[in-house]
Amino acid sequence: MKTLLKISWRNVWRNKARSIVIILAVGFGLWGGVFATALINGLLNQQFDSSITNDVSHIQIHNPEYIVDRETSMTIKAHEEISDFLSRHDKVKSFTARTRANGMFATASMTSGIEIYGIEPTQENLTTALKHNLIDGDYFESVSRNPVLIGNQLAEKHKIGAGSRIVITFQDLDNEIVSASFRVVGIYRTSNTSNDERNVYVKQADIEELLGSIGVINEIAILLHEIDDVDAFRAQLQNNFPANEIRTWYEISPDLSFITEFSGIAMMILLIIILFAMAFGLLNTMLMTIFERTRELGVLMSVGMSKLRVFSMIILETTFLVVTGSIFGSVIGSLSVYFTSKNGVDISGFGGDSLSDFGFDSIIYPTLDSLFFLNLAILVLITSVLAAIYPAYKALKLKPAEAVRKE
Repeated sequence: MKTLLKISWRNVWRNKARSIVIILAVGFGLWGGVFATALINGLLNQQFDSSITNDVSHIQIHNPEYIVDRETSMTIKAHEEISDFLSRHDKVKSFTARTRANGMFATASMTSGIEIYGIEPTQENLTTALKHNLIDGDYFESVSRNPVLIGNQLAEKHKIGAGSRIVITFQDLDNEIVSASFRVVGIYRTSNTSNDERNVYVKQADIEELLGSIGVINEIAILLHEIDDVDAFRAQLQNNFPANEIRTWYEISPDLSFITEFSGIAMMILLIIILFAMAFGLLNTMLMTIFERTRELGVLMSVGMSKLRVFSMIILETTFLVVTGSIFGSVIGSLSVYFTSKNGVDISGFGGDSLSDFGFDSIIYPTLDSLFFLNLAILVLITSVLAAIYPAYKALKLKPAEAVRKE
């Protein structure tokens, strides 16, 4: 076997130019596959993380009726007991209780429909990235009556900025219309433009004063230390507080569940396509090699080399070419992913800004895990063997007496 390995390795380099071309083709093909896969994985992971930190969290608690009708009067039952339970549980990283209402956002020039979030700023900051997303103004830090944070899209739509006065109108608990003047103290921006145009954040104390009641809690968003604990913790909450509706992130946003499942499938499909194309290139190259070496192979079989050894030699030559090219491609692919994961890849110049309409960021940070490279190595070995089988079979069909007479 050792001798066969040496012969196969030497045969690879008998035609250096062709072997180098094949190795480079395999290497750059895999580099493209690795980097494209990392881009897709990074894009989907960013969208998932953004949705969790900016919108759905890991678990949300609501009054069952609120999910259907979205009325502010439909509050969470026993919200104080729930808050006490969450504050003492070691699986909970943070949580925030919110007052929510549908309303209208008015400036001198126009009016827009909005979703109002009444929040406790400290708890909200521990649970979401709202403060981190600010691009102008401050996070309820300035002294101002009725401060409000609005999204960049809403600010541009109304042509206003930090410091502007606006009027928010909504219904109180008795379905009476309430209007109040608010001052914009901060403007935030996320990767989801539809949320930036719809969601505004005010202090919970301010909206409860306008509602005429305290302790109006419509939603509790929970962030856990480990996402794998979501199902078990949801079951525990539902058992302890059965009067409320408790939903996980994938129940609130099924598209996120699809993203996590699609991510792995998309990466494998992309790699299989690239390896499939590579296999045809190798098949063609090795067939040409067999035809060029017909006389040589005939001589080897005439002097006693078994057909099994000839078959194994062709397989090994193909495997050496593919493995060498794969190592080259994996190395440059890993380096590309490593460096771009630090600074990101800006695709806004290629229409990337439109991705924000679907909750995606125009700057992508490619990512891959170590399991991907294990799967890649297995797929590459399978591809090399499959690509070599037919050329090796053609070599076995040669008749030594005829092959040695070929020029």
